[in-house]
Amino acid sequence: MSRNRIELAGKVVSAPELRTTPTGTPVLRIEVDCGESRELLRLGVVMAGEGAREVGARLRAGSAVKVTGTLRAVRGRGWSSSASGVEVLAIEVSEVAAGASS
Repeated sequence: MSRNRIELAGKVVSAPELRTTPTGTPVLRIEVDCGESRELLRLGVVMAGEGAREVGARLRAGSAVKVTGTLRAVRGRGWSSSASGVEVLAIEVSEVAAGASS
């Protein structure tokens, strides 16, 4: 059983970035604001595979999402604005109704 598991809810900050690796694997990158107004917490989220393509096609800036995955260290990647030094490697990203709680 893995102890490295995270579930978070928040809003997508800007338009999702969907790219394809040289081997054809879709990779989705989003930033999720999951903090309160006085306590900003913004995390980079990465998801790979066909599910990433499907999720990326639906999400927009401002979409409310629930993310399940694991944390991993961010080392020298310019695309992430995460000041925390970690990002979420997503297993599942689902859009939720705004204001819904889990």
